[in-house]
Amino acid sequence: MKVHLPKPALAMLLATVAASACTWVNPIAGASAVTLVKPSHVVNCQSIGTTTSQVANKIGFVNRSDDKVTEELLTLAKNSAVEMGGDTLVLEGEPSDGSQKYRVYKCQ
Repeated sequence: MKVHLPKPALAMLLATVAASACTWVNPIAGASAVTLVKPSHVVNCQSIGTTTSQVANKIGFVNRSDDKVTEELLTLAKNSAVEMGGDTLVLEGEPSDGSQKYRVYKCQ
């Protein structure tokens, strides 16, 4: 049995699937120097504050890749850490619906 989709519906479906694989967040200058560590590694660091990253975890009805969502959340957190004057991040809790909280530290 063949399924025939109207061209606009097929185009929309393909665009949604393609967009779900794209990375939409770019690092700012200095973000590559920010590290994500476990809480035990920041005992001698200064806590600067927290940041919460939020990205789309779905596009339309298509779930985005967990790896892509996690990558974008971390990139946003690193960007925020740079803007706050930090160089180290620690996860706070688990990601939920495309959102993740991080604590920002100055360790160097």
